[in-house]
Amino acid sequence: MHAPQLTTTTLEVGGVEVHMLNTSTLTPQDFEAALPPSTLQHATTAFKSKKRQTEWLGVRLLLRHLMGAEVSIGYEPSGAPFLKGSDKQISISHSCDIVALVISNKRVGMDVQGVSDKPLRLKDHFLADEEQSLFSPTLTALDAVKLWCAKEAVYKYLSIPETPLIGGICLAQKDGQVVETNHGLRIHFHTLGDAVFAVACKH
Repeated sequence: MHAPQLTTTTLEVGGVEVHMLNTSTLTPQDFEAALPPSTLQHATTAFKSKKRQTEWLGVRLLLRHLMGAEVSIGYEPSGAPFLKGSDKQISISHSCDIVALVISNKRVGMDVQGVSDKPLRLKDHFLADEEQSLFSPTLTALDAVKLWCAKEAVYKYLSIPETPLIGGICLAQKDGQVVETNHGLRIHFHTLGDAVFAVACKH
């Protein structure tokens, strides 16, 4: 079997390359052709949901496409991913049919979210009052998605389990850009179709 010809997209977000793969067109045979049996078996035993299996396998398929078969993903005790045998930093996210990877020389947190009204409905669970008016006096659904995405990106950057989203991660505007004030991070956004990307980094 031949490995599938992947169509990937690379975005530059805040000077960081975000590599993206849409898994909606991939078949089980595509994964079988490109990934070792042990990886396929792990996906089926670790995740009951076909959606989660596809996300997990899609990340590994994208990584293999970018860096070759010799590089694999490990996990710190905190749950943060790392690249085995590499000094590169990695951040992983998935939403809807998109899996996304950042492979960088610097520490970075990245998140992708499909646009929906769910973050708006849950705004009081992750946004302080002053954060809800960060973009405009009235919080819109897209604003809420961007702010949720930003907090998730910061959470991944910090890699500190159970960091509270309200109080532990504080978003503000500085010189026209969203920043995280507790840890001195800048948040960069990119919107592509119905997906919002956020990257948190020091510069």
